[in-house]
Amino acid sequence: MFADTVWLLLELILLFFGVAFLIALIQRRLGAERLRQWMGGPPLLAALKGIAIGFVTPFCTYSAIPMLVGFRQAGVPPAGYVAFITAAPVLDPVLFGALVLIVGLKAALVYATIAFLGALTLGLIAQPLGIERFLKPLPQADPSPTCGSEQAPWQGARTELTAASRSAVGLLRSVALLLVVGVAIGLIIEAAVSPDDVATVTGNNGSFAIPVAAALGTPLYFSTSLFVPIADSLSTAGVGIGAIVALTISGAGANVPEFIILNKLAQKRLIAIFFAYVFAVALTGGLVAEAVLA
Repeated sequence: MFADTVWLLLELILLFFGVAFLIALIQRRLGAERLRQWMGGPPLLAALKGIAIGFVTPFCTYSAIPMLVGFRQAGVPPAGYVAFITAAPVLDPVLFGALVLIVGLKAALVYATIAFLGALTLGLIAQPLGIERFLKPLPQADPSPTCGSEQAPWQGARTELTAASRSAVGLLRSVALLLVVGVAIGLIIEAAVSPDDVATVTGNNGSFAIPVAAALGTPLYFSTSLFVPIADSLSTAGVGIGAIVALTISGAGANVPEFIILNKLAQKRLIAIFFAYVFAVALTGGLVAEAVLA
């Protein structure tokens, strides 16, 4: 298990650094104003753009954090970055493909539709509710200008690559401890809970299988590699499609390690609301899938 922890941690650190590095370069090359204009517009349009970026960047929450920070630094509207951080883990093409193979295309489409509507709705309500007041100050990656200051002109590839590296290292350093703790907790949970255990607990709850699955998915560190055997065990055990859809949405959309890393960016009250919202979307998705496909 120690080797798995080290390997996963290195993988996430490299991915986190790479995403932070690219975002820093994009911000400098395009400028905060252009990025803000491209991701801006009315809340509906901003949310749709955030979902689109979340879909084409199949990131777990860990690697989506640098993009979230970059969007906030550029002054992107809350509808855009909230929809992005909600959609990125659940609207994963690989996860969708695995669902198609395990439960069929119709169930996978129900899952994708509910996940899309959930991200869109949360993005739309985040802006009028004034979500910014529940957010913490951004981690200090470097002293580069933000959306509220004058941006220096492009300094050339060598200088900008060095600056982007410093920015990425600074952001990584600010969340490194939380990243380590989150990975450790996630792997402990994954080691303690086998796919058969999940199938047994869910399958033994009859009519409560869907809410149990929605609640059970939250503490899991739900990588695609973990999802496939769990969903397959559920399907083999005869658990309904609704429970599988609910477990997938809650497991991909919210987990305990995610709570730890998001604690750096948002107040606990907001994170709790987010988790409750993911549970509600998972429950709705499971009930809809069961009603339509059972």
